[in-house]
Amino acid sequence: YKMDLLKNIRGRRIQFIQLKPIDTSEEIKNILLGIDMKTKHIYQLIQTDSSGTSYTITVNSFKTNEAISQNLFTFDEEKFTKQGYYINKLD
Repeated sequence: YKMDLLKNIRGRRIQFIQLKPIDTSEEIKNILLGIDMKTKHIYQLIQTDSSGTSYTITVNSFKTNEAISQNLFTFDEEKFTKQGYYINKLD
């Protein structure tokens, strides 16, 4: 990794960090990860592939300590077997 541009975006100081894959033959050329200097949260991710196409993901809001239902992370095996999926249990 290496430090990249420091930008002011909508009144926020965003420090970009450039990430490059170890294997230069990978499809991803690089990733720019933009970190909000005040909150230390990820603000933006810009991925550039080997053909030069860029994909940008911007985090517009970030909520912490949200209440999450326990059922959100419960795997319902029966639901998937009824749909024809094979479940390989690794015991």
